[in-house]
Amino acid sequence: MAAPEFICAGMIVADVLVEGFEAIPRAGETARVSGVSLAAGGDASNEAIALAKLGNRVGLMGPIGDDAQGRMIAADCARRGIATEGLSVDPDRPTTTGVVLIERGGERSFLSPANGTIGALGPEHIDLGLIRPGLRALSIGSLFTAARFDLEAVTPLLRRAKEVGAITIADMVMDQRGYGLDDLASAWPHLDYVVPSALEAELFTGLTAPRAIAARFRELGVRNVVLKRGSAGAIAFVGETEVTCPAFDVPVADTTGAGDNFVGGLVHALVKGFPIDQALRFASAVAALSVQAVGAGAGLRDLAQVEEFLARTAEPATLP
Repeated sequence: MAAPEFICAGMIVADVLVEGFEAIPRAGETARVSGVSLAAGGDASNEAIALAKLGNRVGLMGPIGDDAQGRMIAADCARRGIATEGLSVDPDRPTTTGVVLIERGGERSFLSPANGTIGALGPEHIDLGLIRPGLRALSIGSLFTAARFDLEAVTPLLRRAKEVGAITIADMVMDQRGYGLDDLASAWPHLDYVVPSALEAELFTGLTAPRAIAARFRELGVRNVVLKRGSAGAIAFVGETEVTCPAFDVPVADTTGAGDNFVGGLVHALVKGFPIDQALRFASAVAALSVQAVGAGAGLRDLAQVEEFLARTAEPATLP
């Protein structure tokens, strides 16, 4: 198999998807739901799957446990053509397995264990030897997932990716680890794009205005900033250009992984050389398709589907 042109590193989990959730039953009662299934999930895994569906050669890097869930994730990667040499089997911890409670309108909430492979993610799970010439993009999914990963592994990983000429991109999760932007000072200058949600960006910067948020990240050394705003679309600050793109209005079955699919679509478009306005539109289309079936990105099939969707969908009006 040819070496991956894209590598996604970071959060890898197994998702137990509970579809049609309404309320927790009382003790001793049974609640009926529409369906329960198991699937690979986590930000890095979701982004890798999206990129593979779009026809790219992708590798996934991070830890899984020596258990049924870890073997399921590895098998799912192999089935999709995702390179698994970057998967590190941790014999001492179970694969982090979360429960995703999906309401009938598509919104979801999560139950996640305190102990598992995600919390243990560190430099020993990152193989810099896999960051080789020919790599076109490295996507970190996500910053603030695990302290040792962020503080010990991210900087050398990003630095190595830039040395081989790759685009570097990272999204974020809510800070649950007691450290902040300044603690990643050595990493930011090696990052081409940071792609937080608007809420995450506000939490970390203490700012609310998108331009001010972008300025703060640039002070830290990040070159470009893209803010995900859910149903309000996305806004990008690239060079001297500010671009907004509304979200597409589509029926929603499950919003799990929508942001990760957006990032996967964005990475694909950037590597293919799309101008930023068209890259945002492409990423928004990937996210819009991803939410139309249950599972993180299950509604996304392939590149042809995205191209057909864009061809028949009117250009969204620019947000003010």
